[in-house]
Amino acid sequence: MTYDKSFTSKKAIKGSGRGRSRPTEPLDLYMRDVESHKLLTKAEEKALLSQLVQDRDAWATSYMHTEAALEAVWSDIQKWNREEIAGSSLIPGPPRLKPGQIGPDDHLKRLYGIFSKFVRYSGKRPFQYRFRRRTRRLVRSVLFIGFRPRPMERYRDAAIAVHGSSVAERVAQTRAKFDETRRPLIERNLRLVLKVAWQYVPGPMTFDELIQEGNIGLMRAAESFNERFSVRFSTYAFLWIKQSVIRALEEKSRIIRLPVHLTHLLRKVAKEHDADKPMPEVVNYQGKKYKIPKLMSNPSVTGGMVSLDNARSGEDHGFADTIADRVLPQPDEKVMGLDLSNFVKSSISTLPERLRKILRLRFGIETKRPHTLGEIGAILGVSSERIRQLQEEALKFLREGPDSGVLKELSTG
Repeated sequence: MTYDKSFTSKKAIKGSGRGRSRPTEPLDLYMRDVESHKLLTKAEEKALLSQLVQDRDAWATSYMHTEAALEAVWSDIQKWNREEIAGSSLIPGPPRLKPGQIGPDDHLKRLYGIFSKFVRYSGKRPFQYRFRRRTRRLVRSVLFIGFRPRPMERYRDAAIAVHGSSVAERVAQTRAKFDETRRPLIERNLRLVLKVAWQYVPGPMTFDELIQEGNIGLMRAAESFNERFSVRFSTYAFLWIKQSVIRALEEKSRIIRLPVHLTHLLRKVAKEHDADKPMPEVVNYQGKKYKIPKLMSNPSVTGGMVSLDNARSGEDHGFADTIADRVLPQPDEKVMGLDLSNFVKSSISTLPERLRKILRLRFGIETKRPHTLGEIGAILGVSSERIRQLQEEALKFLREGPDSGVLKELSTG
């Protein structure tokens, strides 16, 4: 895999839709930082990868020698043997598997033989810590083949959950050293992420978002790379970066996620379609026929998601600023409600103390909730019928009082 050295920050920013670049823009600053890292020579890359593999194996060994981790590995291998999971979900293969080349299933077949033989001759709890001398071969086999990052995370979490803080501290120390070794390898391959992300601009995701997804793929590639692939790291990382970007486009650019083959088909049609010609009725893709007009008429296919933070054309504020909130009250309504509340409290204050207390309890004014006639009667020591009569007397007093005109206008409005 080779880099495009002519890929400059100005080109990237122009394509990202940000207009003229400014030194203070985050994307421009990021591009300048990427260009400050020199590309790796073949000798430098080999030395970094050698140290990376050593530190990664030390980190994995810190938890793989535990009983819980080895039991989790054996459980996954058994699931593969029962055809419940694919071998590629556990072990990464070479970028392109050639005829006669060893793939993930071949490695798992070998691992299954090693583990099953060990379990058969080791009793009920074959992975106990006291058998660590015998389990070293199992750990070495797992590290030599190299599992994917996500299964390794499950094994680590299982070890920490069962064996506690001692394993967690050991894992944290070895992981810090691995991250320190991995950092220069990632920084000096960031231009590869820009090259991949640029292929999908313009599109449903911005250039900034594509870079972030590509960086995740690059970090995953550094964790799962194995020297047995016999390829340059940049060649291997290119596929991880591309896969991460494509997956993000499939999952985050539409409200309803579409199958992978369908998104590939739509991207292929959009790329090859001539705007001056009508859309083809049927397209052959991977041995099947698809009716393109039927697909394009589906809103979940053609309608992408729009961020509420995106600025409207020719305006500084985003879409969220123009959408009314139906739940919270508007500022003017809140002020009017506060004025009305103060006016009602002022009007009630003109009543005798007993009538004032009845209205406050009955309508929940300055109380947690409105009360029933019976509840108010129990508080004041009279019947509910008497409370109803006093309530009518208080309301009649308000209708004939000094604020009667305003209260009548508010009740009719």
